[in-house]
Amino acid sequence: MTWRISRAESRRRYLSKFDTAEALCYEALTGGLSQEERQAYLEDLRPVLADRGPAAVLDAGAGTGAACQILCGLPHLALTALEPAPAMLSVLQGKPELSAVRTVQGFCDAADDVGLFVPEQFDIIISRQVINGLYDPLTAFRNWYEWLDAKGIVLILDGLYGRGAWTGVWEEDVDVLPVSACQNMALIPYLLELAGFEVRDVRLMNHVNNHVRTRTHRFLTVAGKPRRAAC
Repeated sequence: MTWRISRAESRRRYLSKFDTAEALCYEALTGGLSQEERQAYLEDLRPVLADRGPAAVLDAGAGTGAACQILCGLPHLALTALEPAPAMLSVLQGKPELSAVRTVQGFCDAADDVGLFVPEQFDIIISRQVINGLYDPLTAFRNWYEWLDAKGIVLILDGLYGRGAWTGVWEEDVDVLPVSACQNMALIPYLLELAGFEVRDVRLMNHVNNHVRTRTHRFLTVAGKPRRAAC
């Protein structure tokens, strides 16, 4: 007996839990963002998105499309949403403003998942409230490293969640997922560095955290491939 269930069982449980009813519940609680919330996210992201031209963007673990909604108003972005649960993708695909988003069904945190995309396909990889739910975040970061362009950036938006945030059918996962209840801003950057990334910024998302609907403080981690030294 191992200390946790297998990757295959974890994935089976994820897909079985996110049926149509659970996807709609997720959308109502955390997936659907008001215009004011989207603006708050943009204000926190503005410093790292400024001066970036046309970009291919991957929303990893897209859920019902919140990160895509945050970015879809920005010009010159080609958005791809990667999400394993069909019911979640169905909600995303039903949003008129996301009609141009390319959707791909799949997970991102096993070595075999790297074949979903070609190397250096994306200029930006973004995830929102995803890392805390990954079975193997380190492998996910290694896959992202392969998918990211040499000059690209990774934007990770996650929360300072405690054990109490995992309730109902999700309570059984709190001791299965390594970052499920991490209440510091150090673990995600540490894992990114182990995967080969250079971490460029770690900070609280003050505009988002000051919004009335935000119950758990969010933080932003920015990383990219190591910069080559000038000759």
